[in-house]
Amino acid sequence: MTEQTTAESSRLAMIRRLYLYLIAFVSLVAGLAAAYDLIDALVRLWVTDETFLGVYASDSVQRSIARPGGFLIVSAPIFLIHWRYVRRLALQPGESHAALRKLFVYAVLATTGYVGARALYHIIEGSLGLLLGATPFEEQLRPGGWAAQFLHGGIHLTLFMFFARLLQTDGDLGVESGWAGSWRRLFQLLAGLVGLGLLLTGAADALNLAWRAILEPFGEASLTTVGTGWRERGIAGSLAAVLVGGLVWRLNNLYWNALMTAQPAEGRMALRRLYLYVATVLAAAITLVPVAMLLRVGVLFLFGGVDAGDIDIDDVTTPLGLLPVGTLAWRWHWLQVSAEAQRYGDTRESEFVRRLYYYAVAATGLLLLWIGLVDLVRALLDLAIIGSASVEEGFRAQQFASGVSLIAVGAPVWALHWRTAQRVAEKDDESGRAERASWPRRVYLYAIALIGALLILFELAQVVYRLLLWALGDPNADVFGAETLDGLVRAAAAAAFWAIHLLAIRNDTRMVDEEAEEAAREAEQKERRREDLAARIEELETELVELRAELSGFEDGHKGETEEE
Repeated sequence: MTEQTTAESSRLAMIRRLYLYLIAFVSLVAGLAAAYDLIDALVRLWVTDETFLGVYASDSVQRSIARPGGFLIVSAPIFLIHWRYVRRLALQPGESHAALRKLFVYAVLATTGYVGARALYHIIEGSLGLLLGATPFEEQLRPGGWAAQFLHGGIHLTLFMFFARLLQTDGDLGVESGWAGSWRRLFQLLAGLVGLGLLLTGAADALNLAWRAILEPFGEASLTTVGTGWRERGIAGSLAAVLVGGLVWRLNNLYWNALMTAQPAEGRMALRRLYLYVATVLAAAITLVPVAMLLRVGVLFLFGGVDAGDIDIDDVTTPLGLLPVGTLAWRWHWLQVSAEAQRYGDTRESEFVRRLYYYAVAATGLLLLWIGLVDLVRALLDLAIIGSASVEEGFRAQQFASGVSLIAVGAPVWALHWRTAQRVAEKDDESGRAERASWPRRVYLYAIALIGALLILFELAQVVYRLLLWALGDPNADVFGAETLDGLVRAAAAAAFWAIHLLAIRNDTRMVDEEAEEAAREAEQKERRREDLAARIEELETELVELRAELSGFEDGHKGETEEE
């Protein structure tokens, strides 16, 4: 009865805790949203924003003040009341370390941090736009919008600092257990990726504008019709993205490194490795996609698919802006992954993340490589069979460009990640056995084998179908047409990759069987040795009994002689 009462009390406490944190979060977000709208309306009226007063009638202005004001008047007391109970709840033993409390705090940090960073971005963008001479028609450049951004940013960043300080007072920052630590790492993962994405996007846009200024005289100026000041606003926006994204990414990285220095176990956590691998994939995509874009333009130009004057300037400046940014980010994050793996070691979870990364990226590269090979081989066969004639002008050039660009991206991606994983799996040691037994590898191998077999089955079935139609005298069989050729090419490419992965499956199975046989032989040898030792011990025990009996006879005889004397 006591245990049942304790369980019910625990459930009621969980429901009460969930209610308090949920209501506190919802009322806080509603209050901040209402304050956002109210500040915006009041500041516009205060600075007599002509656009605001000219567009909206007086009754609309009143509603724009009354509606958020009513939400704020209601939501603020609700939050303060529940926050008081939350503070009391935190005094109970273990509550400050609870996962639900951490979820609430990090959700608030994500909300306030996002709004504060966005306001900071608009402030920097507007300031740089004015310095560069941009026309102040954007909302953030109007007086009301300008002042409102300062207030919004100040309020949300102040709340962000308050709740960040609250985490420090809990006393377990960096050493959280269970889900409490997972919520913190998930928050840092998202903050790091958002900051990195903003940083890379801003830097690529800035380089894009620089390349556009250099190459625009040689190409088609596609943005001249956008209006005046687009270049200044573009530079201001890209630099603001670099500054805000770089600040978020850098602070998050420094903070996480400090936690790993203080607690080395943090460097082995799966979410930390997941963050690094996702950032690596993002940077690799920003590197390889521009390479494919530039190769495609080059092949099109080489094979006459496009003239120099018809090349869109964006097709050149965009990859030229992305390529150096992605290359630097890719190299930095890959070195960081290697350094942390060597410094902090691995856990089962971090090893799982590593394998998941390698096989997922290898599958993506293989898909791109297969599509590229099909396009390229199809174009070559077209050229050999059909000749210079083409169904559509530039069609063959498009095929070559698509094939070459996809192969240029897919081949190195697949080969690098597949060979790295395969080298580990071919080892006859503990790491090799763990790699062969991992389910990311098994899912990858059997999925590729299954898909390859299905593609071969489907494509060859279509080819055989057309052959049978032709053999039966159907005039529309088109057995030597483009569809038959496409089917054979797709089936051949699928068969090549199917064979490679099938051999890997057979090799894994062979090594597992050899390991099982070796283990069975070792077990048999141990059993034989045990039986030999048992038999030898039994012989020695029998001999020992006989020797003791013989020794006892000698002692009895010696004792009798002594008594006679």
